[in-house]
Amino acid sequence: MPLGGGIAKKSDVKSLTSKPRYGLAVPAGWTLFFGGLCLIALFVVPGLAGVAVPLAALYLIIGLGAWQEIKAFAVAGMIAFGIFCLLRMGTLVTNFAWGKLGSTIVFGWMTWEYWDALKHWGEESPDVEDGDEEDKPIISIVLLLKAPRYLEDFILTQVLEEAWGGDFSSDDEENQDGFVVGETPMFVVKSPHGMFMIHNRPEPYFEDAEAVGEEIGELRLRRAVMEHQAWLSVDLLSAFDDSQPPEMFYPLIIRLIYELAEAGDVLAVLRPETGQINLWSDDVLEALLRPDGLEAFNRIDAEVPVIPVAEDDPAMVAAVGEARRRWPEFLEQFQSRSDDDHFGVKAPVTSGGNTEFIWIEVSGLEPEYIHGKLGNEPVALDGLSLGSVVEVPVAELNDWYFTRGEGDPVGLFTVKAVQEAQNRFRSAQDSE
Repeated sequence: MPLGGGIAKKSDVKSLTSKPRYGLAVPAGWTLFFGGLCLIALFVVPGLAGVAVPLAALYLIIGLGAWQEIKAFAVAGMIAFGIFCLLRMGTLVTNFAWGKLGSTIVFGWMTWEYWDALKHWGEESPDVEDGDEEDKPIISIVLLLKAPRYLEDFILTQVLEEAWGGDFSSDDEENQDGFVVGETPMFVVKSPHGMFMIHNRPEPYFEDAEAVGEEIGELRLRRAVMEHQAWLSVDLLSAFDDSQPPEMFYPLIIRLIYELAEAGDVLAVLRPETGQINLWSDDVLEALLRPDGLEAFNRIDAEVPVIPVAEDDPAMVAAVGEARRRWPEFLEQFQSRSDDDHFGVKAPVTSGGNTEFIWIEVSGLEPEYIHGKLGNEPVALDGLSLGSVVEVPVAELNDWYFTRGEGDPVGLFTVKAVQEAQNRFRSAQDSE
């Protein structure tokens, strides 16, 4: 479901999930790439550590700072590449080589890119056409996590090879399919398809998760948004084949996200480009791999939806009234039940100060009480979970159903009212 306007990430990482303005995407991206090459050189030729380590640090710091649109880092990039260009030009005079000429041209080009970005600083990005969003999110999938995730480059390398195949770990630069550089909270990945950024942030994704959660009508999803404590994402930095639209990279990102989600700490999955969000489940990401998956993203129910419905909703009032009026019908059928039959009721259950209307698999009846086990996973009932034993007063009955053998269910009076409320909610969200 689209989250709507007014929702933003934490301000200190905002530009990390959006392409930087002022033409910084190209120089910042290439600076990060140079930093990765220096780290590779460190592993391939350990004797270069004295040069490779400071250069890698310089490139990565400048690249990351420029990507976040910090002007000081753009200035540092222009100065650093300008100095490198002048030094290479000096060596050309005494010892000409085509490789030196090539690196001189590259350093000069990077100097110009940073200078051009600084020249347009504060203006609308020349890369953004009229009518487009100035701060359009990049292609990305985000996982909202229960707790901060431990992640290192060698772990991420193994996950990459599982998700994408190929070689991301050997020291053979010529035969490598890609590499990983960085450390938590940020990694840069080079693949045969393009450059990617992996965020592993030990903090909530939203500036005000509680306010964002209040905009969500489905209670399980609301709780996931409010309670997540960390997030992990895979973002496309740049594609090597410019002829491919960025959206074509979603299946690649989703395969990696699927492997990263195996730790069992994922609450929800988010698509920043559109604001779509859903509870985490294998079904959700597997559906995303289908051709129509992105459009169906927020239509897939990872769990039984829990939708708040007003107590005075006319359809709900009528449905509850019919369920209570026909309760003797349930009692009569329950007395003659067999092992192949199923009987359930929906009633309010309270625990830890929270109350939910939830389905209960009935195991016994008294004149004034119903006994059974929770048939759904509760959203916020402390100490209770799917299968927990509960009892509820008959007077608080909200709905019921039964099935005899393979027959169709009888009852489910409130289902239509809940579906109507869910459809109204989705229509309101889709119109935002």
